[in-house]
Amino acid sequence: MDGQATASWWRRRNWWKIGFFVMLLLAEFAREWAVIASNETARIAVSASMVSVGDYTVASGRWQRTDGGGSLTPSATQIECFESEGRCRESNVTVIDNGVGAPDTSTYQATFSPEAINYENNDPVCARYSVRMDRKLEKVFALRQRKPDTKDQACNQLENRIEMALSDGWTNDDNTFDSHFVPVMRGLIAILSVFK
Repeated sequence: MDGQATASWWRRRNWWKIGFFVMLLLAEFAREWAVIASNETARIAVSASMVSVGDYTVASGRWQRTDGGGSLTPSATQIECFESEGRCRESNVTVIDNGVGAPDTSTYQATFSPEAINYENNDPVCARYSVRMDRKLEKVFALRQRKPDTKDQACNQLENRIEMALSDGWTNDDNTFDSHFVPVMRGLIAILSVFK
């Protein structure tokens, strides 16, 4: 008798209606996921790090401004320094409009001390980059200064001075949810924030 009551309860349900609403919810979640994934902010998956082993020092990250100015073009950077050779090799990969550019690698003469490794990139037409790898802080800093004596008119559009540091590449865009209609994800975040 008990088994018949259970079977009749199961038969009385309109499972197709429940399935319809579950599929509708999953389709909305997939739409919202696609909206968030197609956000135009470029994401660089690189962590800031600096490691020294013997005469070899390597650092990686994404250049982020430390002077409070506007954001820089997203790029992933790796710097390798060889004290025995007195040089550093800097490699950059730039992302523009969510397209990845070709790697750019250059080698520079560097000065080494127990506190820091310093080198200067004077290759660009408009600017000079002074890079300092601080061994005590295990951080990399750079200063970009516009060259005052260039005759190229495009150089006048550059800021005079930008201070930056190698930081984690994965940055969160806090207004992603504000600029898109994503009610299901907002609800899930609100529920999950209760359990923190």
